Amino acid sequence: MEILRPEVDLLIDFRDLRIIGRERSINGTVSLLEDLDTKIHQMSIDFHNDPNNNRQWKEMLFGVPVMDICHVTRLFIGKYGKSTIQLGVNTNLPLDGKTCPLPKGSYFVKNLLVNTDSWPDIIPYGALKANFRYYKNYKFAGGISFILDIEKKH
Repeated sequence: MEILRPEVDLLIDFRDLRIIGRERSINGTVSLLEDLDTKIHQMSIDFHNDPNNNRQWKEMLFGVPVMDICHVTRLFIGKYGKSTIQLGVNTNLPLDGKTCPLPKGSYFVKNLLVNTDSWPDIIPYGALKANFRYYKNYKFAGGISFILDIEKKH
């Protein structure tokens, strides 16, 4: 997990998140430093693959282009992240795609494990880097990057 440094004022503070334990669960606090709405806040997600796990990243053809943050949470996170981000179970951060604007505040993340059950079958095996980028008036305002190891289910 890596924090992506903003070009303008920080929108979301991920500094209190940690990966802990053998299962590598995400725990900590995420702080939204202002209400995030469709008028001035955007988000994008890009993916990179490294099939040999040697940090030779290749940008993948699919991702989420810069668009309003509520649209991204509804279409992408609400669909593909629903098996991972469970409102009221492992977080109180309303990324279910139903809450907009996303209210300013501090939100817990507890024992969050990435669950790929709702992911499309086209995700390749090997290392996968996912960069979640946030914008204010289309200026980069920080983000977070995760590296996952995608393996065949046994």
